[in-house]
Amino acid sequence: MPNRQAGLSTLQKAKDAFRVNGAVCGSESIGCKAGQEKAIIAGRTTAMQRSTLLFHHGSYQKLWQQAGLIQVGPHVADGPDSLRLTDLSVAGLQTVLRRRGWAVQGVLLQYTDPFLLRSAPLRGINQWAGPRILACGDLHHGPNPIATLQRYCSTEQHHAVLLTFNPIMLETVQQYLSIPVRSLAPTFFRYPTTTPSPTPEMKLLHVGSLGNHHPQRRQIVEALMRRQKIPFCHATTASPEEAAQLYAKHALILNIPLNRDLNHRVFEIMAAGVPQVIFGDPSLLGRNSKMANRPDLFWTQSIEELEKLVMELVSKKDILQAIPVHKPPYWDLKELLKQALSP
Repeated sequence: MPNRQAGLSTLQKAKDAFRVNGAVCGSESIGCKAGQEKAIIAGRTTAMQRSTLLFHHGSYQKLWQQAGLIQVGPHVADGPDSLRLTDLSVAGLQTVLRRRGWAVQGVLLQYTDPFLLRSAPLRGINQWAGPRILACGDLHHGPNPIATLQRYCSTEQHHAVLLTFNPIMLETVQQYLSIPVRSLAPTFFRYPTTTPSPTPEMKLLHVGSLGNHHPQRRQIVEALMRRQKIPFCHATTASPEEAAQLYAKHALILNIPLNRDLNHRVFEIMAAGVPQVIFGDPSLLGRNSKMANRPDLFWTQSIEELEKLVMELVSKKDILQAIPVHKPPYWDLKELLKQALSP
């Protein structure tokens, strides 16, 4: 069993260092004084005092930016609120921060998954004085992904873990780790917005790869195309922006989550303002989800149920187009960090 008492003690140290405004004011960081005024973290000046450093393996994502966020990673280009990091270690991070004249402090938010934890892990986490949070996605990647996460966290100690897209696995992961684990989808992610067409195509659209790694998705799409019982089309896109434009031209979107993931596409479709049919069980949302009662989410678990539902929806065009589609339940960065570090 994990040593939960030790985990809570470590968490309390992080909470002592963390303030609601995202600043680090603990004795282990830079020695900020209790009366220090709030810092506005723009990340666009060498006078920056406080920040949240988001380490990830992708390119710079403009949509993710919030006040106080600096993106860091091997494929992130240097910019006013970003740093390229080729030495995947905290020591390397500290070096590039000093080189830019930026303070070596703040919250370290590491976004990764079990595959990357094995192939390209960030090392020396314990050397970071401020709060350390690991945001983990794709808990189906590779053999024993939860054990991979557990081994990494036992060596590279964090104060909390966020599951980005696996709320159904929350309780299982909590049993493996001694630190707080939460599922707060979609965490720091943001998605392209569009204006739905006033005259959309009254078809069910599916967007996504049907390659060798997605056999279940391919089976469902090919079955719908073969049966030809509903107006249906399939497409692939090169970017979330391209997908959003395509969603906006259709009245209804098919989402096929795989591997027990509450996937990116759920939120992409919401951001595009179009209702969606999810081929899966509502348990994918986990407990106490903000999305449980959204009127724009329809659930089905068989081809026959899907076809019946789609025919009913497209036959009532005015009702379908009147369904309210609210934006994804985005998190403000400060509140996300506060919730992640709560005991």
